[in-house]
Amino acid sequence: MQEPKPIGLKHSRLPKMMAELMHSNQFLKFFAIGELAALFMITVAVLVMATKEPLVIAISGDGKKIEQTVLPKAEDQIREALKRYLEKRYQWGPENVNQKLKESEEFITPQSLKAFQGAMVNITKFSKDKLVSQKVYPEKIEINLPKRTAFITGDRVTSIQGLKAAGNLRLELTFESGSRTEENPWGIYISKEREE
Repeated sequence: MQEPKPIGLKHSRLPKMMAELMHSNQFLKFFAIGELAALFMITVAVLVMATKEPLVIAISGDGKKIEQTVLPKAEDQIREALKRYLEKRYQWGPENVNQKLKESEEFITPQSLKAFQGAMVNITKFSKDKLVSQKVYPEKIEINLPKRTAFITGDRVTSIQGLKAAGNLRLELTFESGSRTEENPWGIYISKEREE
C-alpha cells in the first residue's frame, strides 16, 4: 500500500485581493470625506473674508493718521476739474500762452485733440503778435450730468497791448469721463466747447 501523498491546497488569492481592495477603498472614502470637509471650511472662510470691509488706514506724509471722509459728489469733482481747465485754457499772456495751452491739452479727449491744437495755433500767434493776455473769472458752473454738459458764466478780462476790456463769459462744455492721470486726477475730458 502506498502512502497517500499530502495534497497541497492552493490558497485562492481572490479573497485576499478583495480584502485589500476594500481596505483601500475605505481609506479613499475617508480621504475624500476629509477633503470635502476641508473644502467646505475654506469656502466659508473665503465668503466671510470677501464680505468683510477692508481695513484701510491712510497716513499723511508727516506720519499722522488721516481720518476717513465721505466721497465727494460727482458734480463737485467735475466742477473742480472744469475750474482747472479754465485756469489753463483761458488764463494766459504772451509769455506763457504756449505752456498754458499745452497744459490744457491734458483735459481734451484724444478724438478732439487735433482740432483743439489747430485752433490753439491761431490763439498763440495772435497773443504773441498783438501782446494779448486773458483772464476769466467764472461765477457759476452749472453741471448737467445726464447730458454731460456744463454751462459756465462769468467775466472775461482781455488785455491787448496794455488796454483792458471786460466782457461776459458764456461757455458750454461737453465732457466725458476717462482715465485719471497725475495732470488730470478727476478723469474729466472736454470733447466739445462752444462760446456764446
